[in-house]
Amino acid sequence: MEILRPGDRFPASGASCRVERLIGKGKSAHSYLARRGGARVVLKVMHDEPNPYYRFEGNRADPEREAYRSLLRIGIPVPRLLLFDREKRFLVKEYLEGPTAAERIAGGGDPSSMLPGLFSIARLARRSGLNLDWFPTNFLLRRERLFYIDYEVNEYDPEWSLENWGLFYWANEEGMARFLETGDPSFINDPPESGRPIEEPFRKKVGGWVERFGDGGS
Repeated sequence: MEILRPGDRFPASGASCRVERLIGKGKSAHSYLARRGGARVVLKVMHDEPNPYYRFEGNRADPEREAYRSLLRIGIPVPRLLLFDREKRFLVKEYLEGPTAAERIAGGGDPSSMLPGLFSIARLARRSGLNLDWFPTNFLLRRERLFYIDYEVNEYDPEWSLENWGLFYWANEEGMARFLETGDPSFINDPPESGRPIEEPFRKKVGGWVERFGDGGS
């Protein structure tokens, strides 16, 4: 699937989506800010590009709908799913206004102000045996409430938990700013294409966050 350009129309049931801009490219899809029936929405279109650290099987759209249902069931705040098309492999989500956690971190905002909400979400997920994708671009602040705007869930594995994986991205403020500016993963990953965060300079900060906001500090 080629990347859609601003002004392109994407056929969707009831009303087509007119693309305004590319929001981001994930492991399985391209996400766009678009308009549908006069309202802003997020259009997510699956792609088949390989990923060096993640293996997909079957239709990449299917896990999105199932994950959405799971997230709703366990009480994690997410944007509403407005339209799902398995055959054409796309979905349309509610658009939420607000900065992503990555933008707040890169702009010099104190990550710790978002951590009570983040750890609360992590507890809900862990109690249901799930991990989310803890990368800061997948979280958005709306009226100071943290939303998980991706629908990805995985079976819980401590190796990929918030405490052991995700928080290192939240702690790397300078690296996140340079990554958002350039798209170069070497500022946040070690090695760059590994999907593993740079850890060593941030262990003390992350450890302090876990002690303060994790189960031991709650």
